[in-house]
Amino acid sequence: MANLIGRRALLGGMAVGALLPGCAAAPGGRPERPSPPSSPPAYPALPPLGDRSFAQRYDRLRALAREAGASVVFVSSGTTSFAYLAGSRVERSERLIALVLPVDGAPFLVAPAFELERMRRQTRITELRPWEESESPYAVAGNALGPARANARILIEPHTEYQAALALARAIPGATLVDGTSAFERLRLHKDDEELVRLRRAIAVTHDVFDAAFAELVPGVHDREVSESIAAAFRRAGYQGYALVQFGALSALPHGRPNGEALTEGTVVLVDGGCEVDGYWSDITRTRWFGGAPPDEFTRVYDTVHAAQSAAIERVRPGVAAQDIDRAARAVIDKAGYGAGFTHRLGHGLGMDGHEPAYLVEGNAQPLEPGFVFTVEPGIYLPGKFGVRIEDDVTCGPDGAVVLSRRV
Repeated sequence: MANLIGRRALLGGMAVGALLPGCAAAPGGRPERPSPPSSPPAYPALPPLGDRSFAQRYDRLRALAREAGASVVFVSSGTTSFAYLAGSRVERSERLIALVLPVDGAPFLVAPAFELERMRRQTRITELRPWEESESPYAVAGNALGPARANARILIEPHTEYQAALALARAIPGATLVDGTSAFERLRLHKDDEELVRLRRAIAVTHDVFDAAFAELVPGVHDREVSESIAAAFRRAGYQGYALVQFGALSALPHGRPNGEALTEGTVVLVDGGCEVDGYWSDITRTRWFGGAPPDEFTRVYDTVHAAQSAAIERVRPGVAAQDIDRAARAVIDKAGYGAGFTHRLGHGLGMDGHEPAYLVEGNAQPLEPGFVFTVEPGIYLPGKFGVRIEDDVTCGPDGAVVLSRRV
């Protein structure tokens, strides 16, 4: 009961009269454009990922490739897998840039000759194979394999463009293309300590920025202005981030976008977003009542969502199927009579992509393992009224859930 009382106090504690500097009322009664949320604290620089981390990534990928029956791996730029393996995101263009990893050799990069210096500066790959404008980059990639090109079985990263895969097959007669979907999903499922440090930083920054944004809400401010000010606060902290901000009935749309609505007293405010730290994303949602004490219906829905999240987190253990975490939350919401209002899966994996495996959803029998990181975000949405979603970031530890974010 103490927790419920604390949450109710928080939900009803967003004062509407405390205008901050820069938010004073303008002529006509509407506040001026708000100042961005107060700057979050300074965050010390994180040590860069070392050679050992990348060597371990290559070794894991080689093992997965062998398991798939492949002899070489092909990863084009413009993909998260490329950034994970090369140490930096490199855009995709009509000129091929690709990482090639033989299962029995060192990784090398195929890139336009005029891009070599940029690749040296931007990636960690030291072995570069240039191609001239008059050459086929796919032939250069094949020739770089040497004797291994004969009867090569090439594991294709699943986000490779279809035409690129076809061109690679044409350039290496006798080669077989192998679907890399399963291998690449498994490659990034387990987050190591260095990755968790980056996720924790992204989560901490997001909390600081969101807390400041909620504290500085005033009547009349527009949802888009709040969204823009949050993005600006992330930039001042040294990171790129975003927030979807929804007032009132718009919060009943799980992925509703800011539409220019002005904030009024006695309404719901839902903020969903995160930021990126060294390629790793946070994803947090907070829902609060703005102005006075919340009505009983809102409190009842909020407490149900919170209880559902608690039940789901308690169910997290190695070996438990991902769908069972979804079921644990859904059972609480169903029992409270709001089952029809919980319209989406419980959560998704979190890492270098905002949404990635493993997905906490009915039908996914994949067992959880230590090192999986995912969101737990039950919600109840009442069309025409309001929605409530609470989203926290969790990792599966050896003995159960470790909540990375600050639960309400």
